[in-house]
Amino acid sequence: MAAAASSTSLKPSPSTTTASWMPNRSLSTTFGVTALSFRQSEPRGRRFVVLSMDAKPTVLVAEKLGEAGVKLLKDFANVDCSYNLSPEELCTKISLCDALIVRSGTKVSREVFESSGGRLKVVGRAGVGIDNVDLAAATEHGCLVVNAPTANTVAAAEHGIALLTAMARNIAQADASVKAGNSYIIVSTHTFICYVF
Repeated sequence: MAAAASSTSLKPSPSTTTASWMPNRSLSTTFGVTALSFRQSEPRGRRFVVLSMDAKPTVLVAEKLGEAGVKLLKDFANVDCSYNLSPEELCTKISLCDALIVRSGTKVSREVFESSGGRLKVVGRAGVGIDNVDLAAATEHGCLVVNAPTANTVAAAEHGIALLTAMARNIAQADASVKAGNSYIIVSTHTFICYVF
């Protein structure tokens, strides 16, 4: 976020921009991906000097993510990977963060949003559901909640096919028999046919 200071005695130099500060409300601007919008007028005689326009947001990763994902985050943000936080520790850390990434183990309660003091702008759920995030509290505090609704689609389909195959070939029975020390030889009397449409 850009830091702005009101000035009455500061004179603009060629290296500073004097303008009234008007933040763009888009998500990319909130996280410093694009520059802020400025109006080159001086309403009510006040001038602002922009001190920094490239401050990185701080992202708290509260549960283990893949290394590639964390590396992508580090390209544009300050990343704090703190796993297995208690609710009290999460509330303490969140006041210094602009974004929070969780999986299913971390509960993002009303207390978390209240502890953020309005700084928390987005909660990302690395997974399908958002049942561990208090959506009413997020809405009240102007915080965006996002998830990955199709993250496990391929894995669920693969698991379904594996279960069908295991059932057709009596894998569970064979496994139990072999683990009990018996031999398991069976000839399947049916044929498993899978039609793909």
